[in-house]
Amino acid sequence: MIKKTFKEILNIDDADYKIIEMIEKDPSITHSKIAVEIEKSQPAVGARIIKLERKHLLTKQVGFNIKEVDIKTAIVFISTKDVEGVVSKISKCPFINHAFKISGEFNLLCFISATDLQTIEKLVDLCFRKDPNVINVKTNILIESVHDFVVPIDFQIEKFDFHATNCGPDCNQNVNLPKYQFAKVEEEEE
Repeated sequence: MIKKTFKEILNIDDADYKIIEMIEKDPSITHSKIAVEIEKSQPAVGARIIKLERKHLLTKQVGFNIKEVDIKTAIVFISTKDVEGVVSKISKCPFINHAFKISGEFNLLCFISATDLQTIEKLVDLCFRKDPNVINVKTNILIESVHDFVVPIDFQIEKFDFHATNCGPDCNQNVNLPKYQFAKVEEEEE
């Protein structure tokens, strides 16, 4: 069996490969610098970048770099009887930065970030430990990132009411739970 390369799987040529590689190393690199390196015109580079973005091979992600910012991040492994049900529940959750279906003892993996560990623990309790379809939950706290890893952030986390029975206004938690109440924030006088 012949093993396929990334270029074959992604259906890209050498120039596209080099463009991706250069942008990965320096996301702020100019089209002109890329053009010189791959010996194409600047407009041709721009067109290739648009094509790569449309194919979802290049994306721009706004967030914080775990390697550079002191925000607490938990890696949460979940074993559940109802993967699709839990995925549906967390799909729009502003507090879960990334979620993956995985194989093995645990069938879901989530990244949850907050300013403190107590908030993460409360979210894990609300989203997973209290769910009757969840069999087991294992939480690890990320100590340090070896590589750059950008995590999207939703500032709704700052409005999280630690005493709430669900995590937010759009929480897909059990519909019988009381509605979310925003923590009272003192308005500054202008």
